[in-house]
Amino acid sequence: MKVDIAIIGSGPSGLTAAIELAQNGLSVAIIDEYYRPGGRLLGQHYEDPKGPPDERIWDGRKVAEQLTEKARSLGVHILIGVTAWSVRGKWQIEITGAEVSTITSKVLLMATGSIEKALPIPGWTLPGVMSIGAAQTFTNLHHVAVGKRVMIIGIDPLSLSVMMEMKNAGIDVAGMALPPLSPVTGRSHSPRQVLGRLKDVVDLAPSPFLRMAGRLALGRFPNLTAQALRFNFLKVNGVSIDLRKSVTKIEGEKQVEAVTLQSVSVDGLPIGKVEQIEVDAVCLSAGLYPMVDLVQVAGCPLIDIPELGGMVPLHGPDMSTSKEGLYVAGNITGIEGAKVAMAQGKLAAASILKVLGKNSSITVNEAMMEVKKAREMSPLRFLPKIEEGRLKMEEIWKKEGII
Repeated sequence: MKVDIAIIGSGPSGLTAAIELAQNGLSVAIIDEYYRPGGRLLGQHYEDPKGPPDERIWDGRKVAEQLTEKARSLGVHILIGVTAWSVRGKWQIEITGAEVSTITSKVLLMATGSIEKALPIPGWTLPGVMSIGAAQTFTNLHHVAVGKRVMIIGIDPLSLSVMMEMKNAGIDVAGMALPPLSPVTGRSHSPRQVLGRLKDVVDLAPSPFLRMAGRLALGRFPNLTAQALRFNFLKVNGVSIDLRKSVTKIEGEKQVEAVTLQSVSVDGLPIGKVEQIEVDAVCLSAGLYPMVDLVQVAGCPLIDIPELGGMVPLHGPDMSTSKEGLYVAGNITGIEGAKVAMAQGKLAAASILKVLGKNSSITVNEAMMEVKKAREMSPLRFLPKIEEGRLKMEEIWKKEGII
């Protein structure tokens, strides 16, 4: 198959870019290994306090369906259940699982998204243990309860938002606690460190009073709040958020039966009391990192920027890379929300159209402003220093002499 633009990844950035490109007369093919388009949109369902009154409820599945329908109506080829295993030349993508085995294009957009980090703790291989992302998909996309009583290990913006989604779906969440400190988690899961990140999710609190109190406690008095949490007064949607306890082991013979909790200091060190809670399912949350395998195969340099989530492709503010004809968009460039990814998809499309000498409904500068606005209005901030990470990437881009 020969097209003008090939896009790997049918998430929010890939679909948005495809629509903008197809609307301006280019032939587009999207490749995705999942069985339906939408990426992480498919599991998202939450209230966005920053959204317009008639758009407060963010239904990711509905958004994905609308984007997919729009793309298909414009003639975009959406190849799902297909694996891209090789990328070379300018551009030749080898795939399996489709009637065609090769797609060639003038331009390639990588929108491969992100993947969940593993969280190995004793008992994590038992049936009934899953990632928080899997729980989100089961809950919001398939409407399946992951268990009768669920414990969430790992307290961060993603796990808190999924917990609220699970509660809204009627699932009994026994509580949320930290993982034990280990060489894998380092100090990033200590009460002190976690509190520093929770202020970025306080806007999801169900009432204005709680949002204001959360900003005050987490922003101005984090150390005092960390000390006070030994009394375990923090609850969200009726669920205890145990920032002074860690789950040291998931118990069970043939499946999850309980978890063992240990009280910890503000720095995450064990300090005494041990208890068990009976549960039949456990969700693990350790954050996300960009999925960069294919972009590396394509020859794009990778840069380690922890503020963006780890290794990310070297790219410019307009989503171009140092490889001619290769662009990136979405969580492959740094972990952010779906609305930011959609804005980045439109920016990548505007940049591609400009290089190809085609008309666009939006200029590159206007699209950059939309990305900035989406970032400012995002209800979820997965990484606390995302702006710092973006500035680091821009400085590296400049030093490479690309702009």
